[in-house]
Amino acid sequence: MDLSNFSAWLAEAAREIGAHSAACIRMDNPILRQRIEGNSTQVANWLKLGMHGEMDYLERMVPEKSNPWQTFPFARSVIVLTFTNRWGDIAATHPFPVPANDALLGYISAYARGADYHRTGQTILSKLSVLLGENIHTEATVDTAAVYERLFAAVGGLGMMGDNNLLRVSDSGNSRIFIGCLFVDSELPEVIFDPQISVTCESCSACLKNCPTGAIQPDQPIDARKCISYLTIEKRGTLSREEGKSIGSWLFGCDDCTMVCPPRVKVDMRIPIDLEWLFKVPASEIRSTIKGNATAYAGVTQLRKNAVVVLKNMQTLRAQDLLQWVDENSGSELIRRQIGSW
Repeated sequence: MDLSNFSAWLAEAAREIGAHSAACIRMDNPILRQRIEGNSTQVANWLKLGMHGEMDYLERMVPEKSNPWQTFPFARSVIVLTFTNRWGDIAATHPFPVPANDALLGYISAYARGADYHRTGQTILSKLSVLLGENIHTEATVDTAAVYERLFAAVGGLGMMGDNNLLRVSDSGNSRIFIGCLFVDSELPEVIFDPQISVTCESCSACLKNCPTGAIQPDQPIDARKCISYLTIEKRGTLSREEGKSIGSWLFGCDDCTMVCPPRVKVDMRIPIDLEWLFKVPASEIRSTIKGNATAYAGVTQLRKNAVVVLKNMQTLRAQDLLQWVDENSGSELIRRQIGSW
Protein backbone atom coordinates (compact mmCIF):
# COMPACT_ATOMS: atom_id res chain seq x y z
CA MET A 1 0.00 0.00 0.00
CA ASP A 2 1.40 3.35 -1.10
CA LEU A 3 0.10 6.10 1.20
CA SER A 4 2.10 8.77 -0.61
CA ASN A 5 -0.04 8.29 -3.73
CA PHE A 6 -2.99 6.47 -2.22
CA SER A 7 -5.51 7.59 -4.85
CA ALA A 8 -3.51 5.95 -7.66
CA TRP A 9 -2.82 2.89 -5.51
CA LEU A 10 -6.52 2.44 -4.71
CA ALA A 11 -7.56 2.81 -8.34
CA GLU A 12 -5.02 0.20 -9.40
CA ALA A 13 -6.01 -2.12 -6.54
CA ALA A 14 -9.67 -1.82 -7.50
CA ARG A 15 -8.86 -2.72 -11.09
CA GLU A 16 -6.72 -5.66 -9.97
CA ILE A 17 -9.40 -7.21 -7.73
CA GLY A 18 -12.23 -6.76 -10.24
CA ALA A 19 -14.06 -3.75 -8.82
CA HIS A 20 -15.57 -1.03 -10.97
CA SER A 21 -14.52 1.95 -8.84
CA ALA A 22 -13.33 2.80 -5.33
CA ALA A 23 -13.36 5.70 -2.89
CA CYS A 24 -12.04 6.20 0.64
CA ILE A 25 -13.72 8.28 3.35
CA ARG A 26 -12.44 9.14 6.80
CA MET A 27 -14.98 8.24 9.48
CA ASP A 28 -14.52 11.71 11.01
CA ASN A 29 -15.56 13.40 7.76
CA PRO A 30 -18.20 16.00 8.80
CA ILE A 31 -20.10 15.66 5.52
CA LEU A 32 -20.46 11.92 6.15
CA ARG A 33 -21.98 12.58 9.56
CA GLN A 34 -24.32 15.22 8.16
CA ARG A 35 -25.50 12.97 5.36
CA ILE A 36 -26.08 10.03 7.69
CA GLU A 37 -28.09 12.17 10.08
CA GLY A 38 -30.25 13.52 7.25
CA ASN A 39 -30.73 10.10 5.72
CA SER A 40 -31.72 8.59 9.07
CA THR A 41 -34.46 11.20 9.43
CA GLN A 42 -35.79 10.36 5.96
CA VAL A 43 -35.69 6.63 6.71
CA ALA A 44 -37.56 7.16 9.99
CA ASN A 45 -40.32 9.02 8.13
CA TRP A 46 -40.45 6.32 5.46
CA LEU A 47 -40.81 3.62 8.11
CA LYS A 48 -43.49 5.63 9.91
CA LEU A 49 -45.51 5.67 6.69
CA GLY A 50 -45.23 1.87 6.53
CA MET A 51 -43.68 1.93 3.06
CA HIS A 52 -41.26 -0.85 4.06
CA GLY A 53 -44.08 -3.39 4.10
CA GLU A 54 -43.12 -6.58 5.94
CA MET A 55 -39.40 -5.77 6.04
CA ASP A 56 -39.34 -5.31 9.81
CA TYR A 57 -35.60 -5.94 9.87
CA LEU A 58 -35.10 -2.50 8.31
CA GLU A 59 -36.66 -0.90 11.37
CA ARG A 60 -34.50 -2.99 13.68
CA MET A 61 -31.37 -1.92 11.78
CA VAL A 62 -31.97 1.83 12.10
CA PRO A 63 -29.94 2.37 15.31
CA GLU A 64 -26.89 0.58 13.86
CA LYS A 65 -27.16 2.23 10.44
CA SER A 66 -27.59 5.65 12.00
CA ASN A 67 -24.42 5.31 14.07
CA PRO A 68 -21.65 3.52 12.13
CA TRP A 69 -19.13 5.02 14.57
CA GLN A 70 -20.63 2.79 17.25
CA THR A 71 -21.42 -0.14 14.95
CA PHE A 72 -17.78 -0.20 13.76
CA PRO A 73 -15.98 1.39 16.72
CA PHE A 74 -12.53 0.38 15.48
CA ALA A 75 -12.96 2.04 12.08
CA ARG A 76 -11.03 5.16 11.18
CA SER A 77 -11.68 4.95 7.44
CA VAL A 78 -14.02 3.16 5.05
CA ILE A 79 -13.17 2.09 1.52
CA VAL A 80 -16.24 1.90 -0.70
CA LEU A 81 -16.23 -0.25 -3.85
CA THR A 82 -18.68 -0.65 -6.70
CA PHE A 83 -18.72 -3.80 -8.82
CA THR A 84 -20.97 -5.11 -11.58
CA ASN A 85 -20.95 -8.87 -10.91
CA ARG A 86 -21.63 -9.02 -14.68
CA TRP A 87 -25.07 -7.49 -14.14
CA GLY A 88 -26.11 -6.36 -17.59
CA ASP A 89 -23.60 -8.61 -19.37
CA ILE A 90 -25.50 -10.51 -22.06
CA ALA A 91 -22.84 -13.24 -21.95
CA ALA A 92 -23.25 -13.87 -18.23
CA THR A 93 -24.42 -17.39 -17.46
CA HIS A 94 -26.96 -18.70 -14.96
CA PRO A 95 -27.63 -22.14 -13.43
CA PHE A 96 -31.19 -22.67 -14.67
CA PRO A 97 -32.08 -25.17 -17.43
CA VAL A 98 -33.07 -23.81 -20.84
CA PRO A 99 -36.87 -24.06 -21.21
CA ALA A 100 -38.52 -25.74 -24.17
CA ASN A 101 -39.99 -23.43 -26.80
CA ASP A 102 -43.55 -24.14 -25.68
CA ALA A 103 -42.87 -23.98 -21.91
CA LEU A 104 -44.98 -21.95 -19.52
CA LEU A 105 -42.56 -19.24 -18.44
CA GLY A 106 -41.86 -17.05 -15.46
CA TYR A 107 -38.86 -14.74 -15.20
CA ILE A 108 -35.99 -14.01 -12.83
CA SER A 109 -34.12 -10.70 -12.77
CA ALA A 110 -30.94 -10.43 -14.82
CA TYR A 111 -28.89 -9.64 -11.72
CA ALA A 112 -29.28 -13.31 -10.69
CA ARG A 113 -27.02 -14.36 -13.57
CA GLY A 114 -23.68 -15.59 -12.29
CA ALA A 115 -22.66 -15.95 -8.67
CA ASP A 116 -24.53 -14.36 -5.77
CA TYR A 117 -23.32 -10.75 -5.58
CA HIS A 118 -22.86 -11.07 -1.81
CA ARG A 119 -20.21 -13.75 -2.43
CA THR A 120 -18.56 -11.81 -5.23
CA GLY A 121 -18.38 -8.65 -3.17
CA GLN A 122 -16.99 -10.41 -0.12
CA THR A 123 -14.30 -12.02 -2.29
CA ILE A 124 -13.34 -8.65 -3.79
CA LEU A 125 -13.18 -6.97 -0.39
CA SER A 126 -11.16 -9.85 1.07
CA LYS A 127 -8.59 -9.38 -1.68
CA LEU A 128 -8.46 -5.66 -0.95
CA SER A 129 -7.95 -6.36 2.75
CA VAL A 130 -4.94 -8.54 1.91
CA LEU A 131 -3.49 -5.79 -0.28
CA LEU A 132 -3.81 -3.29 2.57
CA GLY A 133 -1.43 -5.36 4.68
CA GLU A 134 -1.27 -7.87 7.51
CA ASN A 135 -1.37 -5.41 10.41
CA ILE A 136 -4.57 -3.66 9.36
CA HIS A 137 -7.89 -4.78 10.85
CA THR A 138 -10.87 -4.65 8.49
CA GLU A 139 -14.54 -5.63 8.34
CA ALA A 140 -16.33 -6.13 5.02
CA THR A 141 -20.03 -5.59 4.30
CA VAL A 142 -21.93 -6.30 1.09
CA ASP A 143 -25.59 -5.78 1.87
CA THR A 144 -24.96 -8.06 4.85
CA ALA A 145 -24.82 -5.61 7.76
CA ALA A 146 -26.50 -2.47 9.03
CA VAL A 147 -24.79 0.01 6.69
CA TYR A 148 -26.12 2.80 4.45
CA GLU A 149 -23.90 1.51 1.63
CA ARG A 150 -25.43 3.63 -1.13
CA LEU A 151 -24.97 6.72 1.03
CA PHE A 152 -21.29 5.91 1.64
CA ALA A 153 -20.80 5.46 -2.11
CA ALA A 154 -22.52 8.76 -2.84
CA VAL A 155 -20.43 10.61 -0.22
CA GLY A 156 -17.34 9.11 -1.85
CA GLY A 157 -18.45 10.55 -5.18
CA LEU A 158 -18.72 7.17 -6.90
CA GLY A 159 -22.08 8.21 -8.30
CA MET A 160 -25.42 9.83 -7.60
CA MET A 161 -28.66 8.41 -6.28
CA GLY A 162 -31.15 7.86 -9.09
CA ASP A 163 -34.91 8.21 -8.97
CA ASN A 164 -35.03 4.41 -8.88
CA ASN A 165 -33.20 4.62 -5.51
CA LEU A 166 -30.09 2.99 -6.98
CA LEU A 167 -26.61 4.44 -7.25
CA ARG A 168 -25.81 5.65 -10.76
CA VAL A 169 -22.05 5.40 -11.27
CA SER A 170 -20.21 8.39 -12.65
CA ASP A 171 -18.64 7.19 -15.89
CA SER A 172 -21.77 5.83 -17.56
CA GLY A 173 -24.74 6.61 -15.35
CA ASN A 174 -25.35 2.88 -15.13
CA SER A 175 -27.40 1.82 -12.10
CA ARG A 176 -26.75 -1.91 -12.48
CA ILE A 177 -23.99 -2.12 -9.90
CA PHE A 178 -23.47 -3.44 -6.38
CA ILE A 179 -21.70 -1.80 -3.46
CA GLY A 180 -19.35 -3.08 -0.78
CA CYS A 181 -17.75 -1.33 2.18
CA LEU A 182 -14.48 -2.18 3.91
CA PHE A 183 -14.19 -0.58 7.34
CA VAL A 184 -10.53 -0.09 8.24
CA ASP A 185 -8.82 0.67 11.56
CA SER A 186 -6.27 3.01 9.92
CA GLU A 187 -6.57 6.69 9.06
CA LEU A 188 -6.15 6.43 5.31
CA PRO A 189 -5.96 9.39 2.90
CA GLU A 190 -9.39 10.32 1.55
CA VAL A 191 -10.19 9.57 -2.08
CA ILE A 192 -13.40 11.40 -2.93
CA PHE A 193 -14.62 12.23 -6.43
CA ASP A 194 -16.89 14.81 -7.99
CA PRO A 195 -19.48 12.64 -9.76
CA GLN A 196 -20.32 13.55 -13.35
CA ILE A 197 -23.25 11.90 -15.12
CA SER A 198 -24.10 12.91 -18.69
CA VAL A 199 -27.80 12.03 -18.58
CA THR A 200 -29.19 13.34 -15.30
CA CYS A 201 -32.36 12.14 -13.61
CA GLU A 202 -33.79 15.65 -14.01
CA SER A 203 -33.47 15.40 -17.79
CA CYS A 204 -34.89 11.89 -17.88
CA SER A 205 -37.78 10.05 -16.25
CA ALA A 206 -37.41 6.66 -17.86
CA CYS A 207 -37.49 4.68 -14.61
CA LEU A 208 -40.65 6.44 -13.45
CA LYS A 209 -42.36 5.85 -16.79
CA ASN A 210 -41.18 2.24 -16.93
CA CYS A 211 -42.20 1.23 -13.39
CA PRO A 212 -45.31 -0.93 -13.96
CA THR A 213 -46.74 -0.53 -10.46
CA GLY A 214 -46.19 3.14 -9.61
CA ALA A 215 -43.74 2.28 -6.83
CA ILE A 216 -41.46 5.06 -8.12
CA GLN A 217 -42.96 8.54 -7.98
CA PRO A 218 -41.33 11.94 -8.64
CA ASP A 219 -39.69 13.44 -5.54
CA GLN A 220 -41.12 10.70 -3.35
CA PRO A 221 -39.53 7.77 -1.51
CA ILE A 222 -40.08 4.41 -3.16
CA ASP A 223 -43.12 2.57 -1.86
CA ALA A 224 -41.71 -0.93 -1.36
CA ARG A 225 -45.21 -2.33 -0.96
CA LYS A 226 -45.78 -1.72 -4.67
CA CYS A 227 -42.33 -2.78 -5.85
CA ILE A 228 -42.23 -6.09 -7.73
CA SER A 229 -38.84 -6.94 -6.24
CA TYR A 230 -40.28 -6.57 -2.74
CA LEU A 231 -43.41 -8.57 -3.59
CA THR A 232 -41.50 -11.46 -5.14
CA ILE A 233 -38.53 -11.59 -2.75
CA GLU A 234 -39.38 -10.05 0.60
CA LYS A 235 -43.12 -10.58 1.09
CA ARG A 236 -43.33 -14.10 2.45
CA GLY A 237 -47.09 -14.42 2.92
CA THR A 238 -49.73 -14.83 0.23
CA LEU A 239 -50.11 -12.11 -2.38
CA SER A 240 -53.46 -10.38 -2.76
CA ARG A 241 -55.19 -10.23 -6.13
CA GLU A 242 -53.91 -6.69 -6.70
CA GLU A 243 -50.36 -7.64 -5.71
CA GLY A 244 -50.53 -10.79 -7.79
CA LYS A 245 -51.67 -8.93 -10.90
CA SER A 246 -48.88 -6.39 -10.44
CA ILE A 247 -46.04 -8.94 -10.54
CA GLY A 248 -47.07 -10.11 -14.00
CA SER A 249 -44.67 -12.89 -14.98
CA TRP A 250 -41.90 -12.14 -12.47
CA LEU A 251 -40.74 -14.88 -10.11
CA PHE A 252 -37.82 -13.04 -8.54
CA GLY A 253 -36.99 -9.37 -8.80
CA CYS A 254 -37.74 -6.94 -11.61
CA ASP A 255 -35.60 -5.33 -14.33
CA ASP A 256 -38.05 -2.67 -15.50
CA CYS A 257 -36.39 0.38 -13.90
CA THR A 258 -32.77 -0.73 -14.38
CA MET A 259 -33.23 -1.73 -18.01
CA VAL A 260 -33.78 1.92 -18.95
CA CYS A 261 -31.24 3.55 -16.61
CA PRO A 262 -29.41 5.17 -18.23
CA PRO A 263 -31.54 5.44 -21.40
CA ARG A 264 -30.44 2.71 -23.76
CA VAL A 265 -31.71 0.25 -26.32
CA LYS A 266 -33.61 -2.32 -24.30
CA VAL A 267 -32.00 -5.75 -24.16
CA ASP A 268 -34.08 -8.43 -22.45
CA MET A 269 -31.72 -10.28 -20.13
CA ARG A 270 -34.36 -11.80 -17.86
CA ILE A 271 -33.82 -15.45 -17.00
CA PRO A 272 -36.69 -17.56 -18.34
CA ILE A 273 -37.86 -20.36 -16.06
CA ASP A 274 -39.94 -23.38 -17.09
CA LEU A 275 -42.73 -23.34 -14.49
CA GLU A 276 -43.42 -27.03 -14.90
CA TRP A 277 -39.76 -27.72 -14.10
CA LEU A 278 -40.00 -25.45 -11.06
CA PHE A 279 -42.98 -27.37 -9.67
CA LYS A 280 -42.29 -30.95 -10.69
CA VAL A 281 -38.56 -31.28 -10.05
CA PRO A 282 -37.85 -32.25 -6.41
CA ALA A 283 -37.21 -29.28 -4.14
CA SER A 284 -33.82 -30.73 -3.17
CA GLU A 285 -32.71 -30.63 -6.80
CA ILE A 286 -33.84 -27.03 -7.20
CA ARG A 287 -32.04 -26.05 -3.99
CA SER A 288 -28.90 -27.60 -5.43
CA THR A 289 -29.42 -25.65 -8.66
CA ILE A 290 -29.80 -22.28 -6.95
CA LYS A 291 -27.08 -22.80 -4.35
CA GLY A 292 -24.69 -19.87 -4.61
CA ASN A 293 -27.21 -17.91 -6.70
CA ALA A 294 -29.08 -14.78 -5.57
CA THR A 295 -32.40 -16.67 -5.78
CA ALA A 296 -31.33 -18.89 -2.88
CA TYR A 297 -32.28 -15.98 -0.61
CA ALA A 298 -35.91 -16.42 -1.61
CA GLY A 299 -35.85 -20.20 -1.51
CA VAL A 300 -37.84 -22.84 -3.36
CA THR A 301 -41.19 -22.30 -1.62
CA GLN A 302 -41.14 -18.55 -2.31
CA LEU A 303 -40.29 -19.11 -5.98
CA ARG A 304 -43.08 -21.66 -6.28
CA LYS A 305 -45.57 -19.40 -4.52
CA ASN A 306 -44.75 -16.66 -7.03
CA ALA A 307 -45.05 -19.17 -9.85
CA VAL A 308 -48.62 -19.91 -8.71
CA VAL A 309 -49.41 -16.23 -9.16
CA VAL A 310 -47.75 -16.13 -12.58
CA LEU A 311 -49.87 -19.11 -13.68
CA LYS A 312 -53.01 -17.38 -12.41
CA ASN A 313 -52.11 -14.31 -14.44
CA MET A 314 -51.79 -16.39 -17.62
CA GLN A 315 -55.45 -17.48 -17.58
CA THR A 316 -54.90 -20.32 -20.04
CA LEU A 317 -56.03 -23.94 -19.95
CA ARG A 318 -52.44 -25.21 -19.68
CA ALA A 319 -51.79 -22.89 -16.77
CA GLN A 320 -54.99 -24.05 -15.04
CA ASP A 321 -54.04 -27.69 -15.54
CA LEU A 322 -50.63 -27.12 -13.95
CA LEU A 323 -52.23 -25.21 -11.07
CA GLN A 324 -54.55 -28.15 -10.43
CA TRP A 325 -51.58 -30.52 -10.43
CA VAL A 326 -49.77 -28.29 -7.94
CA ASP A 327 -52.83 -28.10 -5.70
CA GLU A 328 -53.09 -31.89 -5.65
CA ASN A 329 -49.37 -32.58 -5.17
CA SER A 330 -47.83 -29.71 -3.22
CA GLY A 331 -46.97 -30.29 0.41
CA SER A 332 -46.75 -26.55 1.13
CA GLU A 333 -49.64 -24.96 2.98
CA LEU A 334 -48.48 -21.52 1.77
CA ILE A 335 -48.63 -22.59 -1.86
CA ARG A 336 -52.06 -24.13 -1.47
CA ARG A 337 -53.28 -20.97 0.26
CA GLN A 338 -51.95 -18.90 -2.62
CA ILE A 339 -53.79 -21.10 -5.12
CA GLY A 340 -57.10 -20.56 -3.30
CA SER A 341 -56.57 -16.94 -2.28
CA TRP A 342 -58.25 -15.37 -5.33
